[in-house]
Amino acid sequence: MNSGLISSRYTTSLLNYAIDLGQQEEVYARMKILTEMFSEVPKLNNVILNPSLPHQEKKKVIVTACGGSVPSSLDKMIDLILKNEREESMQYIALRFIDQYREKYNIQYGKLITAVGIDKETERRLGIRIEKIVGGEIELEPVVDPGIIGGFVLHLGDYRWDASVSGELTRVRSKFNSLQANRVTRREHVR
Repeated sequence: MNSGLISSRYTTSLLNYAIDLGQQEEVYARMKILTEMFSEVPKLNNVILNPSLPHQEKKKVIVTACGGSVPSSLDKMIDLILKNEREESMQYIALRFIDQYREKYNIQYGKLITAVGIDKETERRLGIRIEKIVGGEIELEPVVDPGIIGGFVLHLGDYRWDASVSGELTRVRSKFNSLQANRVTRREHVR
């Protein structure tokens, strides 16, 4: 069976069950932590897939990777995943849950890239302004990239807003090169 289909089924069930219990926000937070752990600790998946590790030990590892405690809806889902031997889908389930949650609650995810770190208040104010523009809730991930020199770059869905110094320099360079190319073309026509 397709891992995308499996993860979608588990995710839909988990989201609906979490909503019924009023735990959807907490499960969402735990799933974000879990996906981060899968990225930061590449061997996490190997541990979860280890056939010699008993289910209870695997559950402890998953719960720890979720931040140390999980709401009852996620606890039961982890038990079900392990019982059905679907632990190879755990990472996909976490990623798919995040996607479904954002889709259900109309949350747009974006990356805010700045040359230096910004404080939480500035991030919050910028988030509020962007929410007014896009007409919905956004969730920004701050990223520091000194290469942009100054300003910021915002990736939001398929959109990219480049208000960085390096972006402006690139646009100026491109315009200059275009003007140079037009001059050369005009000179060749005059000859």
